[in-house]
Amino acid sequence: MMSFLILFQNKAKILQKLFSNTFSQNIWRILPHPDPDRNEWAVELRESSQKNVSFAIIDLSVPELRWQVTPEGADWWTSLTAFSGDHIFLHNYRYPDLPQPTDLLAISVNTGNLLWALPNYVLVRTLDHDLVEVATFKGDQFQKGFFDIRTEILSPVSEEINLPTTEIILKQPVRYKERNVYFDRLASFLTDINGISKPICIDYLDERPYMMFSYYIYEQEKVAQYLLIVTDQKEIVFQEKLSEGRDGVGQSTMMLKNKVLVYLKNNNEFSSLTFLY
Repeated sequence: MMSFLILFQNKAKILQKLFSNTFSQNIWRILPHPDPDRNEWAVELRESSQKNVSFAIIDLSVPELRWQVTPEGADWWTSLTAFSGDHIFLHNYRYPDLPQPTDLLAISVNTGNLLWALPNYVLVRTLDHDLVEVATFKGDQFQKGFFDIRTEILSPVSEEINLPTTEIILKQPVRYKERNVYFDRLASFLTDINGISKPICIDYLDERPYMMFSYYIYEQEKVAQYLLIVTDQKEIVFQEKLSEGRDGVGQSTMMLKNKVLVYLKNNNEFSSLTFLY
């Protein structure tokens, strides 16, 4: 009993549960704030039977769910597009049969309220805290423009703006399937660590001294997904079932920013761990 307690305490010093929130709607997309000094995460949520959509901000620096709203102007087809400064950018799809966005919306990071709408324009890229590059169709071609998100003034592009190369602060896993050259090696490693049967596919994320695996295996003719975190010394520091009773594998469900691992559980639970290096 004493040895188990010591092991648990050692693991707690390595890894800590940070924040978890279960939504009534399924999580469709998660975007972290691009600023390395901010720890806000934007979440797109959907409930398909009633075709409801909402958006949320989770601030892991507190940590808390700051708000969850369906902003003015949003409908079932509205999608989370980008995150910059104090603005979250959404695209509307006015013609659902056409897979092309038609309008740009901006909502407040602080409240979720609609700040402005720019009909007939789509977001190309964010440039700085006050400026975004947008585009609209003129005939059969895109015409670009600059839009000041504070003054709401649209101006033509006189010259291209080249942004400095920024440090990549978000890490996402690489997916390995059965025919991949590294799949058997990773599957064998997982079998050695915790004795699982051969997985269907493996998402792998490396942040030394930690190795993170999100893997899918068959359980009772259905698919279950697990998260496993081990050290480079093969010590298991975290293991959790993320979902079960699945018909197949899903999209990638974890990402790492600033020593915080965010992962999705049961399609509707936002969970996070912090690493103590």
